[in-house]
Amino acid sequence: MSSAGHILDMIKRIRQNRSLLPSKRQKFKENNREHIYSDDFNPEERPHFKIVSEEKLNELKKQISERAKKERKNELIYYAIFLVICFIIVITILLLN
Repeated sequence: MSSAGHILDMIKRIRQNRSLLPSKRQKFKENNREHIYSDDFNPEERPHFKIVSEEKLNELKKQISERAKKERKNELIYYAIFLVICFIIVITILLLN
């Protein structure tokens, strides 16, 4: 049983894949994950998110949920119409034969 070549190949592949990984030391130091995969790190280029008040946030959530309910209702109506049409087609096919 000559499996030494396969084992050596596996060891080489593991070493090559390990060498492709970035250093794991930086990401555990004060949670600095931004510049692990990049060579040039500029903190000014990071996205700046708007701060929204609680009232506005609740209003946006309410609008999104209402829109989702409306879309679900429309989908249910479309599926019902589709099923009724399919049912009518099947009945007509069966009655004509």
